[in-house]
Amino acid sequence: MRKTGKIWIYILCLMGSMPLYASPQTDSLSIYFQRGYAIVEPSFRNNRSTLQTSIAMLKKLEADSWRHLTEIHLKGNASPDGSASANLRLTQKRVDAMLKYLREEVQIPDSLITITTEGVDWEGLTVMVENDATCPAREELLDILYNTPEWIYNDQNQIVDGRRKQLMDLRGGVPYNYLAEKFFRDLRNTRITLHYQSNDVVGIQPDSNTRSTCESGSDSTTHEPLPEPSSPCDSLPDLSSEAHEEPTKASHSTATESAQSTSSEFAQPAQQTPQQRLALKTNLLYDAILMPDLEIEYRIDDRWSVAVDGSVAWWKKDAKHKYYQIATIVPEGRYWFRTQKPWHGHYVGLFAGGSWYDLENGARGYKGEFFMTGLSYGYMFPIGRALSLEAGIGLGFLHTTYEEYLPIDGHYVYQQTSRTNWIGPVRLKLALAWRLWNQH
Repeated sequence: MRKTGKIWIYILCLMGSMPLYASPQTDSLSIYFQRGYAIVEPSFRNNRSTLQTSIAMLKKLEADSWRHLTEIHLKGNASPDGSASANLRLTQKRVDAMLKYLREEVQIPDSLITITTEGVDWEGLTVMVENDATCPAREELLDILYNTPEWIYNDQNQIVDGRRKQLMDLRGGVPYNYLAEKFFRDLRNTRITLHYQSNDVVGIQPDSNTRSTCESGSDSTTHEPLPEPSSPCDSLPDLSSEAHEEPTKASHSTATESAQSTSSEFAQPAQQTPQQRLALKTNLLYDAILMPDLEIEYRIDDRWSVAVDGSVAWWKKDAKHKYYQIATIVPEGRYWFRTQKPWHGHYVGLFAGGSWYDLENGARGYKGEFFMTGLSYGYMFPIGRALSLEAGIGLGFLHTTYEEYLPIDGHYVYQQTSRTNWIGPVRLKLALAWRLWNQH
């Protein structure tokens, strides 16, 4: 009787352990992007460590002929900023950039890859709000996230309301601003999920110190380590115990595993280089000739920016018939070549602008206006955390029409109207730039 009981206990233990080795296993990690960008930047947040870990893991699997892996799922995510169509395009670009980056290191079979690009990561935002007990109007936010469709249409099939609008309208926008400040940066990512299906392999398991928590500071939960059988995957890096440097956040399941959630811990790095969207500049050459200059440049994305440059000198001394009056405004569009960081490196631009002037030095005076257009080339390099120097030149066409006059007996006597055309250098720049509007 005692022997029979031992046999049944052994069978029950064996049956209880089978799901551990036969059930699917998944491991997930996220690569983060700047707002509106789709460039994989190892220097941004904890990306370098995460990329090194993922590439090392994929190389181990590649060396093992991928026999323990059933799927590599890439899901592009975005924050609710911007239009729905723009976010959809952005998530596709982020996935493409991530896949290209990985395939420069590892030959990944197409048969293993699946992709999801759905725009805004509403599921991830919902998980973050659920885990943040201090979130203002938390229950109302969750009610909108749970029950409000992304778009609400009228009888004419026109969009009249939706989830984002209701979030923004709630309590004057205070809760939405809280979400934007605290969570949106963590939604701008591409999540890579590895799926295992094997009878002798357990995926990379969390160690006993891994905890699942949201940035809000919710209580951590300790996971007991699972037993790890001897297998070719035992030597793979442990993603869960990797020393990340980002704020803790709740991770979420991919589209194919909406019923399951996985969590990772991230901690904020001690130092980060800010990535700015706006730059204020002054042309030191113009400043030196007493014509104060101010330029404002806005970076649309990783390649394009627009700028407006204005300068003015409005000096006069009537007693000696001296006039130094000139005002210039020049809009410009620029294309930046690929660099490691925004704002630094080479660019080319297309500009067009005009000026009004009155120039006299005690004798013949010239009063008129000019128009110019052309192509520019420049180079910008950092000299500090938020300061840069920029050198540039503009070549193009300038046309001016002006009146010539003479100061006689206290009057300015008209002489003639002249016109001049010029092709060649029309702009020269050595500017000090102050970069601001951080986009972490």
